[in-house]
Amino acid sequence: MVLFYSQLMSIKPLFIVVEDDEDDRDLLQLACQEGEYNCELVFAEDGQHALEVLQSLKTRPSVMLLDINMPKMGGLALLEKLKNSSVWKEMPIVMLTTSDNEDTIHRAYGLGANSYIVKPTNFRGLSNLWDTVYHFWTDTVQLPVQAS
Repeated sequence: MVLFYSQLMSIKPLFIVVEDDEDDRDLLQLACQEGEYNCELVFAEDGQHALEVLQSLKTRPSVMLLDINMPKMGGLALLEKLKNSSVWKEMPIVMLTTSDNEDTIHRAYGLGANSYIVKPTNFRGLSNLWDTVYHFWTDTVQLPVQAS
């Protein structure tokens, strides 16, 4: 029998979503609820808020979904800060954004993004994307077990 990180830790995987668009946050929450995924979603509205949320969490996030264009602190600035942090550098970060700009994609990977996904334009696409992201990060990959 194979045990995955979330099973080993006896907790639901925690995804932190950093997204300034309320509609996108609501749609992602709906996609998660409709599929009855065994996980928790925590939202932050921008990079600065994400840092505050990360500091307040009792459970270490399994994965971060990170938008790029946001007020206060944008996604690339947050990505750079987290990947240079001894505390957060191993947390997988998936860029989830509307930008398909090649320079931005190269910059995100250069800063340590684990993947880069252009947001679908409709709910069905977002729902399918969430299914893929969820199963990849909870069932396919082996995440490092973090010390308490």
